[in-house]
Amino acid sequence: MEKIKGKNTVNCEICLHNSKTRPMFKHEGKNICIECLNALKFPRNFEEMKNEVMDYLDELRIRNNKYNCILGFSGGKDSVVALYLLVKELRIRPLCVTVDNGYLAEEALTNCKNVAKYFGVDWLVINKDFTKFFKETISKGESPCRVCSDMNMHELWQFARQTNIDTIVTGHELPFGTTAIRGMKKGINMLRLLVAYKLTEEDRYNILKEIPWEKPDLGGYTTNCLVLAPALVEFKKKHGFSFEYDRVSAMIRYGLMTREEAEEALKCPEVSDEIYEELKKRGLDFKNLKE
Repeated sequence: MEKIKGKNTVNCEICLHNSKTRPMFKHEGKNICIECLNALKFPRNFEEMKNEVMDYLDELRIRNNKYNCILGFSGGKDSVVALYLLVKELRIRPLCVTVDNGYLAEEALTNCKNVAKYFGVDWLVINKDFTKFFKETISKGESPCRVCSDMNMHELWQFARQTNIDTIVTGHELPFGTTAIRGMKKGINMLRLLVAYKLTEEDRYNILKEIPWEKPDLGGYTTNCLVLAPALVEFKKKHGFSFEYDRVSAMIRYGLMTREEAEEALKCPEVSDEIYEELKKRGLDFKNLKE
């Protein structure tokens, strides 16, 4: 293994990174970035992670509780597919909890209502206002998504503590390193259910065809958030690339997305005037963002 040096740009032969975005190495005749090299050193065994998840859910299932877990339920395709799997395949009793940060699309909330009713599960909403946070991050040229996700998870964690439910299930598809389960504070665990299934986009949409869920037109790949597509546009203006670059590269690395699908996913979305107007009504005016 040898570190690649020089002024010429070298592309990783596995993911989308190059020598400008990550250190590059020559490994077994291939140019590989440091992220992919670490993945080769510490491989993700998805079959083992699935077994880990199923064993954990077996323990939840035998508990005589009204709810086996909390499901972080945004109305987007991934959390809805997670609910489908929990109820139809795994016989888990979730309490669906939506953290509405003020910028979930009305269509997403309608999907939450319709899908929860269809499966006969309880659903509640925690109302928050992330306007100040979104203004600060986007005006600074930062991605709002990671911190927004952390803030949502904190709300779910607080609710889990209050209700004595020790497991939060999410629809995330990437593992925590080599596991699908992460311990949080106060004995609460977060479980990324879709890690156990390795579903393609086609697989997910085939599941969604079976239930009363309609895909909203929000720009880009999001199926619940009004902020994501405009934030991607602003980030691309300032930096010249998508803030989804790392996540999409990881998707390729773990065989969850082809390079062609990844390149398509990284294209800057088109955002309708209606979305900008709706955001303005809610307090987020993209034409007049200030720190």
